[in-house]
Amino acid sequence: MIAVVLDGALLLPSEASVMTAARRSLCEMERSLLEHTLENLESLRRKVNLGLALGSLTVGVVVCAGLIWTKPAAPRLNRFDRAHDVSAVAIHPTTESIPVVGHGTVRAKKQVDLIPQVTGKLTKVHEDLAPGKMIPKGAVLFEIDRTVYEARVRQAKAEVTALEVAVLSHAQEATNLDARIANLEQMLTIEKDDYDTSKRLYDVDHVGSERDVDMAFQKYLRQKDVVVEFTNRRAMIPHVTAEAEAKLESARAKLDQFEHDLSGTEIRCPFDARVEAVSAYKSEVVTAHFSIATLTDMAAFEISVGIDPRELKWLADSIRPESLENLDPEKSPVVKVRWSLHGQDFSWAGRVSRFERVDEATRTARMVVEVQNADMVARLDGGAVTGQALSIGMFCTAELPAKALVEALLVPRHAVYDGRWVYVFEPDADSKDASVGRLGRREIPVLRSIGNDVLVDFADRGDGSLCELAANERVVVSPLSKPVIGMRVRLRGAAAVASVSPTLSDSNSSITDVLVSSSVALLGSASIHGGS
Repeated sequence: MIAVVLDGALLLPSEASVMTAARRSLCEMERSLLEHTLENLESLRRKVNLGLALGSLTVGVVVCAGLIWTKPAAPRLNRFDRAHDVSAVAIHPTTESIPVVGHGTVRAKKQVDLIPQVTGKLTKVHEDLAPGKMIPKGAVLFEIDRTVYEARVRQAKAEVTALEVAVLSHAQEATNLDARIANLEQMLTIEKDDYDTSKRLYDVDHVGSERDVDMAFQKYLRQKDVVVEFTNRRAMIPHVTAEAEAKLESARAKLDQFEHDLSGTEIRCPFDARVEAVSAYKSEVVTAHFSIATLTDMAAFEISVGIDPRELKWLADSIRPESLENLDPEKSPVVKVRWSLHGQDFSWAGRVSRFERVDEATRTARMVVEVQNADMVARLDGGAVTGQALSIGMFCTAELPAKALVEALLVPRHAVYDGRWVYVFEPDADSKDASVGRLGRREIPVLRSIGNDVLVDFADRGDGSLCELAANERVVVSPLSKPVIGMRVRLRGAAAVASVSPTLSDSNSSITDVLVSSSVALLGSASIHGGS
């Protein structure tokens, strides 16, 4: 048997087991008690937190209820004071003749390259021949060495003189041959008579001998040969003369060519010109058919004005493309050409000369405006004459005359919605206040853009497009974020007076203030009145 020592006492094995079990049971009881205590504490903490939360919520609810209960009553507002202000214009019919505006660059109407017709050394160059200089018409610009060309002229004149003498000598020879042939024919007649006499005497009277007859016949034949020879020489005279005359014509043509070449040694200014470029100088050898200078005619400038092809139909009848062929340029209506520099506007008077083309690159119609030398002097907007001259390269604005439009209606561009609608003020028949009305909408066609306005209608339009806007209606021009047709609107100030007394000033449109009650404001008003 084995004994166990426990806490200094000697125990038997059975006693030791009982003691160990008792200790273990005691530890479990302590652990269980501790866990139960902790659970109670956690439950208590949760209840305290829940109580605090409920207390805070209750206090908040009580405070909110007190604030709501003690809130001041909401003031009752006039419904017109809840709207936003906008502006409107009264659209009055007018007679308009607004020009068609285009732009273009000034260019020379006539610009030439000076090309010498002969080759040679330059012996003289005009002293003012430099880019930008002005040269008067007829001034000698270049002189080429004349020595060779004068020699050719003298030689050609000598050939012409020689051939003229040859033609005259052939004529004289023909006269001489005619006289000689006349004499020879008379001698031939005599010889023929001698031969006939000799033959008759021999045959009839048996006078003489046969040899005498033969001798007379030989003389006759020799004389006949001489006549034939001179006749042939006379017949050749016209051919020889024609050949000489042909050579004479050739010599004269050569003389004309040489004289032309000689005249080509002096190059004069063909018109009052401005020098654009110079590529030859004194003592330099120039070659024929190569440009040595470029000149611009100052008599007239041109501007190829580009306009929208849709604007062509608004041009005055006299300058429309189909009418320009029969138009006298002097009777063409005046076109105002404008150019700005440092905020100052200069203007010139021009005239439409022709319709050029429709440009494929820019899709614009090109009308050519010509500015004559007499109109080159610029004028300020006030009419004062300035020293500013029209110059090549200026980018100008041209105002082409347009046909007059009777009873035209112009609407501000920013008042048009979606390219087809405008909003107007409509009087309300149910309201006793003449300044109170409704918001209406009108469909319009955009016929033409004119600056900040658009043309929507005019008399005798006849294109079939619908225009619901009537003359003298008030068009709202202030921005409307969510316009609703039929919204109540109110006119203030001058607009209210105008609605009662429709007396209009001389101006085309009168600005009026309009008060529009939006749908959002109406909903907010209903909420406020319901709460109160």
